[in-house]
Amino acid sequence: MRKLFIIAALLLVAGVAFGQAQNNSVIVGTFDSRVIAVAYYNSEAHKKYVEGLHTEHAEAEASGDVERARELDTMGEASQELAHKQAFSTWPVDNILETIEGKIPEIAEKTNVDLIISKWNIVYQRSGVEFIDVTDVMVELFDLDEQFLKGLEQLKNQPPIPLEELEKMK
Repeated sequence: MRKLFIIAALLLVAGVAFGQAQNNSVIVGTFDSRVIAVAYYNSEAHKKYVEGLHTEHAEAEASGDVERARELDTMGEASQELAHKQAFSTWPVDNILETIEGKIPEIAEKTNVDLIISKWNIVYQRSGVEFIDVTDVMVELFDLDEQFLKGLEQLKNQPPIPLEELEKMK
């Protein structure tokens, strides 16, 4: 009887230890940065930003501020180049993440993940790490219509264009 009690106690301790090991696993939320980029650059927030730049450019030209107009032209060209790198390759989307950074903790809570990273930044993973794609939850923040969201699904199935190849396409 005593041996049975000891065995039961050992099994209980092993079960608790196993449960604790299970609870200490890491759940990583991943996102496809290309999808985030395309969603953001087609959002109302970005459209308003671009309209503001156009207005500022027109005002600079109207007032004869050639230097500011050129500066805005340069900003526009750089923004377009960045958008292409982000939408078609795996360029980081830090500028976009800044626009939603206040919502990222909510996304983590909603999806029950411990951290969120771009799926293109995973260099190594140990066994037992769980990955959950949170791209769609992040895209919801940009309030896009259903038809556009279907197009984003197609993008997920396309491999990214290597940056070197994208640079050659200019």
